[in-house]
Amino acid sequence: MIEHPPDGVERRPITSAARILMSGPVALVTTRDKGENNVLPIAWHMPLSLDPCLVGIAVEQSRHSLDMIRASEQFAINIPTRTLLHHVQYLGGYTGEDIDKFEATQLEVFTPTHVEAPLLQHCAAWIECELQDTVVLGDHELCIGLVVAVHVDVEAFDERWLLRSDHHSPLHYLGGNEYAQPGQVLEARVPRSFEAPEQILAERIAEELELTEEARERRAEQLDAVQREVDAGNVVDLASLADDELPDLDLSAGIVIGEQPPGPSEE
Repeated sequence: MIEHPPDGVERRPITSAARILMSGPVALVTTRDKGENNVLPIAWHMPLSLDPCLVGIAVEQSRHSLDMIRASEQFAINIPTRTLLHHVQYLGGYTGEDIDKFEATQLEVFTPTHVEAPLLQHCAAWIECELQDTVVLGDHELCIGLVVAVHVDVEAFDERWLLRSDHHSPLHYLGGNEYAQPGQVLEARVPRSFEAPEQILAERIAEELELTEEARERRAEQLDAVQREVDAGNVVDLASLADDELPDLDLSAGIVIGEQPPGPSEE
C-alpha cells in the first residue's frame, strides 16, 4: 500500500457524494475488520441526506461484508472504471469467508484519510463512511453511512460526472455479466476455475488499457481523414461525429452536410 493518493486524485467537499452517486454507477464496497480486508460489488446505493451528509448501501444479509461493516462500523465506496470491469464481475461471484479477495486479485490500493477500509486504484471516485445505523429491509440490510471524506479523479468528476472518456467514466450494471458506459455495452470475462485469477486479471487490465488507447488512435485517424477531405473541397458528412469533435476541424473549406444543430439555449 502506498502512503499517498496517486497523481490526479483530489479531495472534495463531502457534499460531492450525492452527485457522485446520482448517475447510479456500480460500486465496490471495501471493508476492514480485525486486520482483514474485503471487497463487495453492489448496484444498490443512494444519497440519503446532505446535512448531515449520509449515504446508504443495501447489502444482502448473507454477505460476509455486512458482518464486517457491523463489526468495524465503517466502510468505503469505490466507483470503478472500465479498467476494473472484469474484477467487478469476478468479485461478486465469491464470498470473503471462503477466499481472500485481495490476495486472489492483487488489487492495488492506497491509504484512506479517515477510515481503515482500503481505497482501490483504477477508480473514478471514493467515499469514506462511518456507519450510523442499519435497517433490515427484506433480504437486504440498509447500511447508513456518515460521509467523512470524498476523493475524486479530476479527469472523471467535477461537480458532476464528466464522461470525457471510457477510461475515466463509471460503469453501470445491466444484469448478468453485462455492464455499460455511455453508448456501450461491456461483457466481463472472469478467470476460469483452472486459471490463476491474479495473472488473468492482470492481463485483463493490460488488455483494457491497450483497447482504450487503440480506440483513441482510430478516432484520431478518422478525424484526420475527414479534415483532409474538407481541405480538398470535397463533400463531407459530419453526422457521425460527436459535438465535441467538431471544434477540432477547420470547416472553412469544403462542403459539409449532416452538421448537428445547436443545443437548447441556456440563457
